[in-house]
Parts: sequence; structure tokens; C-alpha cells
Amino acid sequence: MSKLKTLQDAARAEAKAAREIAEKAHTESRDLTSDERASFKGHQEKARALFPQIEQAKADEEIIAASKALADGIGGPFGVSRRDLGRKGWANETVKSLRGSMTDQRGAGIKALVSGTIGVANPVGDGITTDGAAPRTILDLLRGESPEDLARVGIGVGDPDKPGSVLYQSAEQLASSLFGGDGGGSNTFSYLRQIVRTNNAAPVADNALKPTSIYTVSEIEDRYRVIAHLSEAIPQRYFHDDRSLGEFLASEMALGLEWEVEAQALSGDGTGENLTGILSTSGIQIQAYAADLLTTTRQALTKLQVRGMTPTAWAVNPADAEKFDLLREGTGDGAFLLGGPGSGAASSLWTIPRVPSNAVPVGTAVLADWTQARLQVRQDATLHVDTSGELFKQNQAIFRVEGRFGLAVKRPSAFVSVDLTAA
Repeated sequence: MSKLKTLQDAARAEAKAAREIAEKAHTESRDLTSDERASFKGHQEKARALFPQIEQAKADEEIIAASKALADGIGGPFGVSRRDLGRKGWANETVKSLRGSMTDQRGAGIKALVSGTIGVANPVGDGITTDGAAPRTILDLLRGESPEDLARVGIGVGDPDKPGSVLYQSAEQLASSLFGGDGGGSNTFSYLRQIVRTNNAAPVADNALKPTSIYTVSEIEDRYRVIAHLSEAIPQRYFHDDRSLGEFLASEMALGLEWEVEAQALSGDGTGENLTGILSTSGIQIQAYAADLLTTTRQALTKLQVRGMTPTAWAVNPADAEKFDLLREGTGDGAFLLGGPGSGAASSLWTIPRVPSNAVPVGTAVLADWTQARLQVRQDATLHVDTSGELFKQNQAIFRVEGRFGLAVKRPSAFVSVDLTAA
């Protein structure tokens, strides 16, 4: 029996036991006894505790099935890796696969990997930030929470005795791995956006008509955009001579992708293949410059507070972050208003965390409850490697890193675009 079925059967058994306790009391037209309540709760908790394991087992079986299918077509063994990787770890894994594919020779006349895909953990990372960890980037602020939105880990097919190695692929197998897709969705997505929020709750006398609050939502339909870039052609001998080169290149390309996804999520204008970023979304609030930086930012905070919203972070350009850090009392060399270089206070503004990002235009800040927007990931960021065609003749390799992303802004009024520039 598979691990998945064992877990599912165990969860069903616990759910059945809980249901039987409740049905027995209902049939006898009575409330649950204290012992029955404790037993009912215990069965429910055991069933819920199995849910994450079931989801993990489902994902593992899908990966193993795909790996076996590919390995059967290749005629070799397979290996599966699921890891929680940061960008550096992502680069390490991809480079191990790349190096193995370029150096492993299995037989006379056989060329190591002509072209292929190194599927590993998403360098953009849409998993939830660890509790207590300060956000470092706008992408940290936009990470989703639901299990189905967590980064999917790709498949490494190769020799189990050589982690990261990639087996040879025929043209048909390569096309399947690159273009086969997961068959689990489309290029579009939809979500509900709140456009009106009017709270009319009030005391009501007996038999009087209750007031109606207005919480209007509108269905928004959008599509995913491919965000990608290539490396220049690089002589393959460089990777043999310097083992750090591949890691460096993969890490740099992953970082470049992060920067562009961040820029699109914040400032994309919605034209062509650009995302409709937060600053281009209809319904966000605007705070004009008012007297000085501190007055302006405090008034922006008020715009959210009067609506009953709690902001989670500021996003500012590093040049503007410097202006805040260097604010002093008076006009000369008075004390730093935000605590000076030795104080942690400079990492926040009005006690709200401050995230510097080059994606924010100079002269603008964004204050928001960032939980009201989410980065949508349709196709995880993947490193592709090509050594075919003219590259094969010249013994060169080209990297390509790409993914497919969208953005859902569920409550535009939770975002304030703040003008930091005096007229």
C-alpha cells in the first residue's frame, strides 16, 4: 500500500470516528457528554494533523510518476529531490546538474546533455515568510500563504549515485520536458477585488430593521506573463576550469529575475506583456507631499488608519531611504531623528518596517497592508541550458531563466502611493 493511501485511510478513519460520535448523540436527541466531546475533538485533531502529510504525499507521487516516465523513456535510473532552497541553494543545485550533464560520458559517441531543463526550487519563492523574520524585499511582502501557491520543486532526473546529474535526452524527450506542461491549469486567473467598504453596523432596537453594510467585490480576470532572460554564450571549458562560475551565473540570473518580478509587481503599467502593478491599479490611495517628509508619511499612515487598516510595511527607493536616515533636528548637525547609524529604529518609520527596493520610483514611497496583494505563480522559475546547434559546434552553453507570474491586488485601498518630492 502506498504512503498516500495509508495516510488517506487513516484520516478517513479518524473523520468517521468523529462523525459516529456526533451522529449517536443526534440520534438519541441529546448533547454530547464531556467524554464524547473530548473524544470527538481528539479524532478531529488527528485527522487535521494528517492533512499536510497527505498533500506532501500527493506531490511526491506526482513527481515520482513523472520521473519514472521520463527515466523509462531515457532507459536509465531516476532521482527526485525536494528541498526548501534559497537563491544560493537554487544556484548550487542547478549548477550540479549542469556540470554533471556537461562532463558525464556514458558511452562512445554519446554527447552529454544537448539541451535540457534543470527543474529546482523557485528562486523567486512565493512561500510564506517565517514568523518574526523581517521582510527584505517586496517579494517577501507579496508571498502567498495557501498550500497550492507554495513553490513547486522540479524534477532532477539522473544517476542516484551522482546527485544532480542529468541523463541524456532524445529530441522527443526534450520537447516533452520543456513544453509538455503540467496539464493543471491555463494562462488566465481570476480573483475577487473589494471595491466598496462601508460599515453601517449600529445598535438596533427590538423588531427594528437592521442596517446594511456594503462590502462590494468585483471579479477581476487577468493572465500570467512570462518573465525571462538569457545569458551570453559561454565556452564550456570555463565551467570545467572554474567550478564557481556556474553557481555565480545561475545565482546572478535568479537575482535578475527576482528584480524584474518585483519591479513588475510594483510598477508594471499593464501594457503588452507587462503586469498591472500596484502603482498602476485603479483604486489605490494617493498622498501628496505635505510640508516635509515626516508630515507627508504620517498623513499617509492616517489614510489607512481612518479606514481601519493596519499597514505591514513601507517600500521605499534606497535613495529616499537615505534621506530618511539622514534627517536631523534643526538645520545643522543635530541628532538624527530616526535614531542614527547605531540604532535599529532606522529600519522602520512610524514603527512600521521599511523595505528598500530599487523597484520603487525615486521620490515615491508605498505604504500598505501588503497581505491585500499576492504574487500568482503559474510556472515556477526554471533554469534551461542549451548547448545545441551552433553552440555545439563552438562548444558553448547558454543559460535561460524564466517563469510565469501574475499579480492579484485584492483591496486597492489598502495601498497608498506617497509623493516624497516637494513641489
